[in-house]
Amino acid sequence: MSAYDENSVLDLIEKVTKSVVNISIMRLVQNLFYQAVPVGGMGSGTIIDAEKGLVLTNNHVVGGAQKINVTLWNNEVVEGTITGSCNIHDIAVIKLKAENLQAAELGDSDKLRVGQKVYAIGNPYGLTGGPSVTSGVISALNRTIESERGLIENLVQTDAAINLGNSGGPLISMDGKIIAINTAIIPYAQGIGFAIPINSAKQCTNDIVNKGIAKRPWLGIIGLSLTNEIARYYGLPVAKV
Repeated sequence: MSAYDENSVLDLIEKVTKSVVNISIMRLVQNLFYQAVPVGGMGSGTIIDAEKGLVLTNNHVVGGAQKINVTLWNNEVVEGTITGSCNIHDIAVIKLKAENLQAAELGDSDKLRVGQKVYAIGNPYGLTGGPSVTSGVISALNRTIESERGLIENLVQTDAAINLGNSGGPLISMDGKIIAINTAIIPYAQGIGFAIPINSAKQCTNDIVNKGIAKRPWLGIIGLSLTNEIARYYGLPVAKV
């Protein structure tokens, strides 16, 4: 990449960082004596609609929060409220009352390719100087992982470092468009992070904003290969189909 091309990409990254926010939350949990105890948490988010003040983040970042404080790129702190969430894709939308917000441009995750250069942006601690940036490539597509929040499907795998507190921040392409939302890492592995494709996030966001809730049909049926052992256990008349 020439110096000119690199400067163009850096300009786009700098522009996107002004749409990335730090999210600080407070939840009330019960201790062993059933007393309400405040517990703090932190993550990142991305402004996707400046006029309406909408911020896209992870549901596990803000779910169950009693109080949400959002720090903008210029260190201004505003209060946020949860508009809605989508548990299946770990997506949540929060709303801000602030002026002069800058929204990021959303891309098309259906066009992603393995090996494509990407940048992960987050603002985990709301530090002076704004969000942080890490770089890497798309390592794989259509990943499914089991997390403490349940099964998450159709994820983008990347080796761009997703640091603690970067959940909810954007994964962007070299043209400065958001192509995924960072959501998880494997703590015992190096260079393995996961992000929610932006097209899935768009669908969740549209449902939340327009319908007030994100729904996805679920049959609750799991396929199982029929074996002799299973046939004997259930008393089935056949051992294969």
